[in-house]
Amino acid sequence: MKHNVKTYSFRMPLELKERLDNLSKNLSKPKSAIVKETIEAYLNKVEDFSFAVNALEELKDRDYQKASKKIDKIVKNLKQTK
Repeated sequence: MKHNVKTYSFRMPLELKERLDNLSKNLSKPKSAIVKETIEAYLNKVEDFSFAVNALEELKDRDYQKASKKIDKIVKNLKQTK
């Protein structure tokens, strides 16, 4: 099975690098896996927040069906991440 991946290079403060190094060592987990999981978690939270704001806007506009569907999706996503 071929995976679609892209390599990225970026700079980070030394303190953050040291924390990542320590966490990687303590968890016996590759740094790349930790960074990937962290980015995924961050993006999921930001997307959920954005989705929630849209649902609130629809409530404000009295579009209760659309808002209800979005709220249900947000709740489902939040329950899955626990």
